[in-house]
Amino acid sequence: MVIGAANTDNAKHTESSNNNYHSDPAMKKIFLLTTKAITGIILIGAIAAIVIYNRWNPSPPDEQAFVNGKILTLDANNSIAQAVYIKGDKIIAVGTDAEIKALIQNHDSVIDLEGKTMMPGIIDAHGHFPGSGLAAVAVNLNSPPIGKITTIADALAELKQKASTYSKGSWMYAYGFDDTQVKEQRFLSREELDSVSTDINIYVQHVSGHMGIANSSAFAAVGIDKNSKSPAGGHIALDSDGELSGLVEETAQTVLVQKALDLNTQSFYKMSSYASDEYLQLGVTTAQSGLTNPKMLNGLSSFAKMGLFAPRLVVWPDLESAELINSGKLNKEELESDRFSIGALKLIADGSIQGYTGFLGHPYHVIPEGKETTYRGYPTLSQQQLSDAVEKFHKAGWQIAMHGNGDAAIDAIIKAFENAQSKHPRADARPIIIHAQMTRDDQLDKFAELNMSPSFFNSHVYYWGDRHKKLFMGPDRANRMSPMNGALSRGIPFTLHLDTPVVPMTPFLAAWSAVTRETSGGDVLGIEQAISAEQALRAITIDAAWQVFEEKTRGSIEAGKLADLIVLDRDPLANSDALRSTKVLRTIIGGVNRYVAE
Repeated sequence: MVIGAANTDNAKHTESSNNNYHSDPAMKKIFLLTTKAITGIILIGAIAAIVIYNRWNPSPPDEQAFVNGKILTLDANNSIAQAVYIKGDKIIAVGTDAEIKALIQNHDSVIDLEGKTMMPGIIDAHGHFPGSGLAAVAVNLNSPPIGKITTIADALAELKQKASTYSKGSWMYAYGFDDTQVKEQRFLSREELDSVSTDINIYVQHVSGHMGIANSSAFAAVGIDKNSKSPAGGHIALDSDGELSGLVEETAQTVLVQKALDLNTQSFYKMSSYASDEYLQLGVTTAQSGLTNPKMLNGLSSFAKMGLFAPRLVVWPDLESAELINSGKLNKEELESDRFSIGALKLIADGSIQGYTGFLGHPYHVIPEGKETTYRGYPTLSQQQLSDAVEKFHKAGWQIAMHGNGDAAIDAIIKAFENAQSKHPRADARPIIIHAQMTRDDQLDKFAELNMSPSFFNSHVYYWGDRHKKLFMGPDRANRMSPMNGALSRGIPFTLHLDTPVVPMTPFLAAWSAVTRETSGGDVLGIEQAISAEQALRAITIDAAWQVFEEKTRGSIEAGKLADLIVLDRDPLANSDALRSTKVLRTIIGGVNRYVAE
């Protein structure tokens, strides 16, 4: 065959060339030197990779002990100990100083807490890691008490200042804008964003994350114009002249957000690194990434395996990612690692109260301009769509986490899960209602009946409580926001979360807010729904671990669990001021110091 002959000739030519090559002393020397150089480069590269990996993934000491402290174990009895003994990445013993000192073999590995408080590392019950890292790659338009924007002019000035750093055709993403916090009490307009630039695509997302404003070039880039129809579960707003106003809500913003946040690897690393450092300083040892699309899922999985961020991460896939995992097109086992796990499917049933898109049983207290007097928001999924998705994935063995702010959305969530559970009963499914802001008493009764667990975004009371009372809900409904004590009295396990980057990752402020229910304006909303400081700490540690099926590995300081611990500058149980003011001095993950305050 011609191919065979060609191969034979090539083989003879190669053999002849190699014989000549090795018979020439000069060529042989060059060959050897070249081979050594290549080998050396490969070896140096391999050593460098190992050094870098080990720097990102340090090993814990063989043993270490923390003594002379106040150890808030947050075990089933809320026991308080003096000392903890650790081997490798696991807690071996918890007890008195004398008991732990008797176990120590190397006394150089003893750390004296000098009376300071230690507790389990904080577990983010719901957030969007590495979303807080947007501060490193995007434009911050938050208003007080988070940021500095108080007028439309402030926002435009901030955007114009940053616009000069963007190249033509690129995307500028801004976050945190709140129409109810600026003097003008309105959204930015498309024309105002056009005044910033028509050469770059600008998307400004509302603080809720459920809507935003785009300039003309951004709309053109994604093919939206004044004749575009609003998608199901979303809204494209037009002005009085029938032109795009700039505002898009819920599902209508999806394509704009995807384009604006289509980050390159360098920006994604910068964002992840920033968020990781911030979480460690705040004592978060397990982070969460909710509603994670396939690209983000793969990126976070790779970064976790390389050790490019330190906290453990629980990922909640969006529907697209879950479909790919369910069908085997994404391999769950290959994605997961010792610090990266895939948890619940997250579904969105409605929008946000502060964005007027939360789906309520009764109309909003003050109806937004341009809406009918009966306006009560809207669902992002129809009842049939929600029920079908919940049934499919519940049957397949998935845990389901469902976003519901308004009580009408929570009705739909209850109905969807009740339907799925009746057809495909599971003893311990642990369905989660995310935010659960306007939960009614009868809905709490259903949570208890169906073993459903809410994760309350209770810091809404602090950040938006004044406006809930005056604008969105009115006094009566505002007092019932995040009914934590109602859940507690029914024996319903629940957690607290911050939905970061919607609000900053400040776990002790979240706990303080659950205890005091104070607003940023100094009011108090529904003190009867407050819980104790101890209960609040459980809601960001052991109960948060339970909610994602990790209670056997973390969330409390007990023998056999991972050594994920934090040391504090004060006792957060001393009083409410101490709880809010608590600072983290040391964050330990798997027995390794990941953060030590200067």
